[in-house]
Amino acid sequence: MRNMHLEAAIWNLFISDEFFEKAAQECEDMTAWFGTLAISRRIGNLGRNNQIFDTFKALARDFRRGAEMARLNDYKLVWDTARCFPGDVRGMMEQPLHSWMSETEYQEFSGARIGRLMSYTTQIENALYNAIMGADSFFNPNPNWPEGSNNDYGFPDSDIVDTYNSEMDWYKGQLHWVLPDPVPEYVINKAIACRTGDEVPWTGVWYPATGLEKHSLTFAIKGKRMQPVFHVLRTSKELATKENMFPSAETVALATTWYQLLPSGRPASTNQELRAKAGEPCPKAGTWQPMEPGAKPRNYVAGETMANLGSAYGITVWQWIGDR
Repeated sequence: MRNMHLEAAIWNLFISDEFFEKAAQECEDMTAWFGTLAISRRIGNLGRNNQIFDTFKALARDFRRGAEMARLNDYKLVWDTARCFPGDVRGMMEQPLHSWMSETEYQEFSGARIGRLMSYTTQIENALYNAIMGADSFFNPNPNWPEGSNNDYGFPDSDIVDTYNSEMDWYKGQLHWVLPDPVPEYVINKAIACRTGDEVPWTGVWYPATGLEKHSLTFAIKGKRMQPVFHVLRTSKELATKENMFPSAETVALATTWYQLLPSGRPASTNQELRAKAGEPCPKAGTWQPMEPGAKPRNYVAGETMANLGSAYGITVWQWIGDR
């Protein structure tokens, strides 16, 4: 069952300047650890080790600078820094680190520390990809690979929740990816809308007019062209094989209207408390019961307008009672 509020909270985490600052801190921690270890082996000035040390210093600097620029709606530096990181890692791993690191130290470097940094950079790259490249890919597909414009390089469907949970479970408290507790309630503001291809009027997380079933939220940047929505034809789980256990979802890009998604200032309701008034967008797919005697329940999809039954008691209030 989709939880729009949780998904929105994770989106807002991954695109926050605080998240970029934490990536910088990981780089600084790596710099201190690597430098201390190299000096203890009296190889602080030996060949390529200085390059590795300087690379992490530069990464930290660029992530901090990228966080500053993101506050001004410029996400290009932080995105470029994140997506170039795998190439930096390949260069490091080609060095003879085993010649002076113990196996335990090598695993600490290449597994735990590089792994945590890769977790940051992967989420940053994916969360920003469609905001930066989505519209250009949709309207100007690569002539040598036009079908590539249908690929969602962000978080198809509800993948952002699976990603967050799996990373937190794998690193078991080593990642400081803190979500608000309780998760805030988010509301769809249909007064601020933007069609695919139009200039984005506001930086933040957006909700598609298609609803969330087989689609996802997105992040968009003020001044950029609005990206398409991606409809999931087959999920990663449906496509998985023994040879390829984690394939990308099969998606198709579609033009749609997007709506601003804002925190209401209230905590997200529990299932038992979840209510919506007639005329409001449905906050969660499922079966809803009108809160008046004798009225029959109805099924709604997330984002669908809640009906007004013309009750003598005033505007109809609906209560979520379960999945379909």
